[in-house]
Amino acid sequence: MKKILLSLLCLGVVFPALAKDKNKGFVFVPQSMTVETIADVKNKADDTIVVIQGRIAKSLGDEKYTFTDQTGEIIIEIDNEDFNGVTVTSEELLEIVGEVDKEKKKPAEIDVKSIKKLDKKSK
Repeated sequence: MKKILLSLLCLGVVFPALAKDKNKGFVFVPQSMTVETIADVKNKADDTIVVIQGRIAKSLGDEKYTFTDQTGEIIIEIDNEDFNGVTVTSEELLEIVGEVDKEKKKPAEIDVKSIKKLDKKSK
């Protein structure tokens, strides 16, 4: 009985630690992840991690932006702290790692986890 109570106590300590905001800190991106197009990303399931390349076309306010590539556009949300001090313009090619965010009766968006400037010679 003591072992069961001790086990339950340990689980009570471990599970809340695991339940903390999973959107902060490290975001695992497998090496096999390939760059996808916006057209493909729009058909992905909610919470799917994706990598896209393109440009920020304009700011929509409230940390939301229109992001474009050769196949279309999608709204992305970049929390101010996710810029990590990087300043970007609409002319710069970017690589974004993010999570597909789908809500009922709304178009898919991407919740950005990391943003990286690409060499101007890329694409």
